[in-house]
Amino acid sequence: MKRPPLLLLIFFALLAACVDYTPKPRGYMRIEPERTGYRPCDIEGLPCLFAIANHSTLVWQRAEEGGQHSLQIGYPPLHATLYCDYLPAESVEEIERQTAECRSFVLRQADSPHAIVEHRYDLAEARIHGSLFQIRGDVASPIQFLLTDSLSHFFRGALYFDGRPNADSLMPAIDYIREDVIELMQSFQWRQ
Repeated sequence: MKRPPLLLLIFFALLAACVDYTPKPRGYMRIEPERTGYRPCDIEGLPCLFAIANHSTLVWQRAEEGGQHSLQIGYPPLHATLYCDYLPAESVEEIERQTAECRSFVLRQADSPHAIVEHRYDLAEARIHGSLFQIRGDVASPIQFLLTDSLSHFFRGALYFDGRPNADSLMPAIDYIREDVIELMQSFQWRQ
């Protein structure tokens, strides 16, 4: 019986040594929810009207007379909730304090001020002024907003996911909900 040449054995040994095994990276679910349109959110006792996504859920906690109203707009398939609060104000100074507190909360969420993208929203004829904040990075609340009439009404919201924040995997859901927040802000009205 013939033995294989030594050179051939060395060649196959080197070839086998060159194979580098790398495991596949951990994958994430594909998030592609459908747009289903919007419905009006007209809650008796709440001094504002706006539109929310048809597929979202709404939980409303009515406040005592003259107090804070809390709403939770849920996105069950995305495991996300948009927490909103309406706060009546007695003075312009109180509105300014609430606005400063909201901006301070946004700054505390971000690693640096450069991670915050602010979009101003002003509709003077309807007395609606506000901002939409998108915070980049692995943050607990990547989207926040505030709306006010600058006199006696203040409305704010913050998006939270039911899980550890990972901006890369959540970006499709964040972009999707950001469009719903923009629709909420553009359809927003104060009751007369």
